Amino acid sequence: MSIQTFDSYRRSLGILLVGTMLVALADVPALARPAGEGAIRVNNQDVRVEGDVVLVSYELEAAAGESYAVELVLLREGDPTFRLVPSSVSGDVGEVKATPGKRLIRWEYKKDASQALRGDDYYFRIEVSRSGGGVPWLWVGLGTAAVAGVVVAVMGGKSPASTPATQTQELPLPPPR
Repeated sequence: MSIQTFDSYRRSLGILLVGTMLVALADVPALARPAGEGAIRVNNQDVRVEGDVVLVSYELEAAAGESYAVELVLLREGDPTFRLVPSSVSGDVGEVKATPGKRLIRWEYKKDASQALRGDDYYFRIEVSRSGGGVPWLWVGLGTAAVAGVVVAVMGGKSPASTPATQTQELPLPPPR
């Protein structure tokens, strides 16, 4: 490969790398959204017990039509290490689309809590996060940059073992006088 060909590859890869990094940085939430936009809040949380079922109602304040992962967690004020994520839940938990209005989670607590939960310092927290589903542009950009680096290394640098040794020609000695 000639120097001129390598130089054109290097320019093309440089443009590709810069473009990839710009795309990767465009997905960083701090740069993509103004502060405060897209905030997720849980409002008007209410808990009541009816027989063997705990009913937790709440309102989800988030961008309409977006999907969110909603998780119910039981915590205890007197024991900061206590954390129970109930598995016998139904209703508006798991993958949830944001729409206005009340939501309801039903927990059949006797299936998850084999021992009685004694005390009055238990409380629920509803944890909400954006569901995945977007393209992870940062990982795509870093992967592309790594592949481009390998291509440059392979195409531009040949090992000394693979190239034939160059023979130097020496000029003959002048004839003796």
